[in-house]
This record gives sequence, structure tokens and C-alpha cells, in this order.
Amino acid sequence: MATDPDRPCPHENFDAFVDVNRITASDNDPTVVGYAAGIKVKCRDCDEPFRWTGVPAGVSPARPTCSVDETELRAPLRPASADPDFGLGLPGFAVQFHGQG
Repeated sequence: MATDPDRPCPHENFDAFVDVNRITASDNDPTVVGYAAGIKVKCRDCDEPFRWTGVPAGVSPARPTCSVDETELRAPLRPASADPDFGLGLPGFAVQFHGQG
């Protein structure tokens, strides 16, 4: 469906896509050291992606982050039976915006 600016889509139906990834120690070491879920949501009717608000851009083993375009939530997770610090030793990165000033 094409977007009509005079009649915006009411966004009543959605599709959510979730990828759960196993994070291994390295390409040569298959030991699982963490898990992460990547979640994307779009309007089923007009195909417009939704953006995650209030989440910093980047990747973190300790807290949810989002992609730079804000369309993918990146959430670390662990099995319920795992220690609370499972996966916290993984590297990450953050993206910060600094306005002109």
C-alpha cells in the first residue's frame, strides 16, 4: 500500500520479527558466551517500520540498545537457569549524537 499524506495509515495491524542469536567466544571456539534478541516491528498494512524510543544506539551485553536507525531493538538475554552475570563480559559499543555547538 502506498503512503498517502492526506490519509495517513492508522497503523492497526503489525508484524514483529524476532531473531535470537547465540554469541560464541570466537569463530574457532563454539562456546556460547551470550544470547541476544533483535526485534523489529512494522505496520502490516503500509509496511512502515516502527522506531524504538528512549533506547541508546549501540550494542551492550548489559542493557537493551537499538540500531542507529532505531528500527531494531537489541536486547541481551540469558536462560532463566544462568547466573545473573552471564554474558556481561562481552564487548559492546555505543553511538552518541553531539549537536553543533
